[in-house]
Amino acid sequence: MNSGTNSRQTAWGDAEGRHRDILASAEDLLAESGYSALTMRAIAAGAGVSSGTVYQYFTGKEDVFAALMARRLDSIRETLENVDRRRGVAGVLSTVLPQITEMWERLGRSAPQWEAKVLAEGRRSKGLMSSAAVYRKTIDALGRTLAEAAAASDQVLLDAPAVPFWVWDSLIGLSDDLLHGGAAQGGVRSEELIEFATTAIQRSIVVPA
Repeated sequence: MNSGTNSRQTAWGDAEGRHRDILASAEDLLAESGYSALTMRAIAAGAGVSSGTVYQYFTGKEDVFAALMARRLDSIRETLENVDRRRGVAGVLSTVLPQITEMWERLGRSAPQWEAKVLAEGRRSKGLMSSAAVYRKTIDALGRTLAEAAAASDQVLLDAPAVPFWVWDSLIGLSDDLLHGGAAQGGVRSEELIEFATTAIQRSIVVPA
């Protein structure tokens, strides 16, 4: 059973609070059982509302998941926009990594469904299109932040459109290892892995100014 069931007591008429409850319920379901368990009825039960109420906010579970991803991505983008560029590229990556790791822990097992629906071309709902737009903004923010962090260290970011996408995918891979203990099996501590990985990424994408 969803751990959030019957624990949310948002007051009647608080639409914003109800929206948060629905998303919290959905995120609990995803973390516990994956995308297959994400049904509008289960989401409603966890949020303490009727299925009809959930449909007032979302057209279906795909839109719910897209909203969860968009919320996480927006938070990451905000961190990127505010991080101290003087920390350098590796420092920026270390700063944003905990949020990416948390996102991957909560939503990563369902990411293939999101990618197939949101990032692929074709007919999509407004919610899915909005999520795709947030993803693009996050990648753009990552690219700008990396360039500015490199400049703050008298370096230049490689001029290649693939850079922020490759860095993002590298951070996802690092997050996955941290969550599942791949390097730990070889006796590598998390701190060592993070330092090595972020420094290696930095070396691969910058050159002296």
